Amino acid sequence: MTTSRRPFREFDDSHDVESLRLARRVIRGLTMSMRHIVLAPGSRSAPMAYALREAEELGAITVHVRIDERSAAFTALGIALATKSPAGVVTTSGTAAGNLLPAMMEADLSGVPLVAITADRPEELHGTGANQTAWQQGMFAGRVRDEIHLEQGEARLEPESRDDMLAAETQVGLLLRVATGSSPGPVHLNIGFRDPLVPAEPGVKHQQGAQRWARTPFVPRRVSGSGSAEQLRAEIIGGEILGERTVHLPAAGAGERTAQIRTQGEPERQAPSQPSAPDAAESAPQLEPRRTVFVMGAEAPAEARELARRLGHPLLAEPSSDARWSDLGAIQGYRLILQAPEGSPASELAGSIERVVVAGRPTLTRPVQQLINRADVEAVQYAPGGEAWFDHRLARRRLVDLPSTALFAGVAPAGWQDAWTERGLAAQRLIDAALTEQETLAQGELSSVRVAQFVAETVKTPLLLGSSSVIRDVDLAAVLNRSVLESEPGQRTRAADDGGRRVYAMRGLAGIDGNLSAASGIALARNTRVTALVGDLTFLHDVNALLVPATEREPDLDIVVVNDSGGAIFDQLEHGAVGRREGQAETVERFFGTPQTVDIEALADAYGHEYHFADDLETLGEGLSGLEDRIGIRIIEVRTDRTILRDFHTRLRAAAEHL
Repeated sequence: MTTSRRPFREFDDSHDVESLRLARRVIRGLTMSMRHIVLAPGSRSAPMAYALREAEELGAITVHVRIDERSAAFTALGIALATKSPAGVVTTSGTAAGNLLPAMMEADLSGVPLVAITADRPEELHGTGANQTAWQQGMFAGRVRDEIHLEQGEARLEPESRDDMLAAETQVGLLLRVATGSSPGPVHLNIGFRDPLVPAEPGVKHQQGAQRWARTPFVPRRVSGSGSAEQLRAEIIGGEILGERTVHLPAAGAGERTAQIRTQGEPERQAPSQPSAPDAAESAPQLEPRRTVFVMGAEAPAEARELARRLGHPLLAEPSSDARWSDLGAIQGYRLILQAPEGSPASELAGSIERVVVAGRPTLTRPVQQLINRADVEAVQYAPGGEAWFDHRLARRRLVDLPSTALFAGVAPAGWQDAWTERGLAAQRLIDAALTEQETLAQGELSSVRVAQFVAETVKTPLLLGSSSVIRDVDLAAVLNRSVLESEPGQRTRAADDGGRRVYAMRGLAGIDGNLSAASGIALARNTRVTALVGDLTFLHDVNALLVPATEREPDLDIVVVNDSGGAIFDQLEHGAVGRREGQAETVERFFGTPQTVDIEALADAYGHEYHFADDLETLGEGLSGLEDRIGIRIIEVRTDRTILRDFHTRLRAAAEHL
């Protein structure tokens, strides 16, 4: 004799409309690992809105409302970027869902767990000309790690057991596991809702108010301080590979010798000159002396920088690699070294590189790409996890573990790191001198490079660098320090291993859209003030990030706008040379420079945000100070002249002849 299984219920909302009941199950699945969700208003997504309000009242999730769907998506992306946990964005059907595409594309190639939750019309309305109805299933195909469609009336609301894999909430929970799996990235949840889309009127037995139906998220919190997850992994893995092993180094003209590579702070151990056979068998494979450099791109794994440090190799680190900090020994002015004129000491140093280990994704400069692709240099990609931005067509070999990477990189010969450090310091002095000379020639007018350098070296907050010229200016000129000097001499704050001085950038597709919204998301997720350094076109492209509904908490955000009235980056590409040809200046300026005359102060006033104008470094510093006195969004405008940049870079390259 058999009996049918009864539904397994943790709560009873059978009195309510089915659309709300489905929305609650979706949210239960989301809150298994999600803390933040961004909602854009709409009618078809109304069940999600009502259920999210209930969940927020129960403390299960934090909801942020934005009017513009594209801004909402990038806000959620910023939250996910800061927390490394899934963040969701909810939209209604039609073009509202289509506005998520730019953020989904960025999340795909950045490996960010952004969750697109799109409300849809029910199946029977498709193909009938119904309003705001488009085929949304698969709309992000090729950009997401996975996608599911839940159709009201077909999705199982009541699980038949605690481990019912077909229940709606379980399906959603499994989708989020994919978003944070071995190859993290965006996922898509499409939901077909049917009328009615509003909660049922409360009856006698079911008074208005939320039941205890929502889950509290179980998301391991990132540990702050020197024991952060990335740093801990770097220390443990680096120690396992090198901390306790003898490495055999051939000494020129002296036969074979042994040397011990040890962790900083460990006592030096005396290595035997002739290891016994058992000892040799147990030791690590021989690491040959190699002139290797580690190129650290965006989101480079922390253990790669630790490996480079232990092997004694130079770090050529982009700002968003989290390896650019001066206390890690990153090489300053490395870009100038790589493009130094032939015959200069710096050129000879760069020319002596034998191998390159690439970690993360370097995208900022052509000199770095030229180094990686040099015919006389062997390059590999250290990529321990799945990476969406490359496949089998990547020319360099992929290494997935540190032991093989250590064997490839070898150990640095004597003086290798010191030579790079010395050239780097000399390059930084040249850059600083060139900037000072430029200010003199321009009679005190600031260049965008000087502004970028000053902001990156001054701010004490997390910093988002806008795409295009700004991040490249920081990469060229800034010395990034994690420790900030206190007012009393000799005292420092603790190094910001907790991410207080973290540098963010959207380098997946490196577009100028969504940068302000992403910075807002970072500020909301971290519950701290954030600085966004952007160009004027990047600012104007995402101006809807300033549109925060009056009911919502405003992010604490300083937006520094380097306003050079157009697109500065094109003047330093081939188009700048074309613009100097006879009769071509107007064409290049119109189609690439795209000059604009927007009154940014009036724009700030229209959105109700504080405005500060800086015409020199002193007033810029004043605008960036007093963090404890500011709340909400503040716009700091600095006007510069982009026409002087090509001459500045030409003089800088010429000065590198003696570098």
